Amino acid sequence: MLAIPSNDWGNLESPWISVDMDIWNILIQERPRVRYPANHDIFWQDKPHSNIYIVAKGRVCISILHSDGQQKHLYIACSGAMIGETACILSQPYETTATAITETELYCIPSREVQRLFHSEAYLADWLLQYEARKNRLLISQVAMLSFEKAPQRIAKILLCLCENYGKKTNSGIYISIRFTCTELAAIANTSRVTSNNTILSFIHDGILAKSKSHYVVKGIEQLREIATLVQE
Repeated sequence: MLAIPSNDWGNLESPWISVDMDIWNILIQERPRVRYPANHDIFWQDKPHSNIYIVAKGRVCISILHSDGQQKHLYIACSGAMIGETACILSQPYETTATAITETELYCIPSREVQRLFHSEAYLADWLLQYEARKNRLLISQVAMLSFEKAPQRIAKILLCLCENYGKKTNSGIYISIRFTCTELAAIANTSRVTSNNTILSFIHDGILAKSKSHYVVKGIEQLREIATLVQE
């Protein structure tokens, strides 16, 4: 009998997606991992689909590109996240670009194999539908955020997500264990690098954030939550 993994999908609005790897056992069992170096593209927007991928280790940025060269980061795929599956389901070209942020290991599954198992294994079909619903919730929250919230509120929400996914409690505050730049923050918040940098500097000035070498420490978590939930006039 198959073990039933937890269906805790985490914070449904977080752009960092990580799920229980056991959900995909039937897809990844006895399948080797493929290693990608940092900054390596895994698949490209508008290119024909061939495989879906499941993150075994590392982090992958999923982004969309505009014809004028602008780029918008949609989400970060972490351990257990599946990527490229929409193109597989619809039999359409990839609608996004996937790029390894760090050295990353992925399970690579041919699209036809995923489609075969989807139609023959109700267990997998159920988890895949739930996973797609989780990603849909994330994208809806992004639309709402970009439509109704100002840059400081968006950046505060992203910092709270980083605390939730990568925060470690210390005597001085919540230490965010992964490195990120204002440019990366701006790409997720859909704002300019200058605005992102100025917002971070203002948070540091107000004692909400501190920088420890190349990492950040959230010293005022309640203040950050107040900014994130501020009703715009």
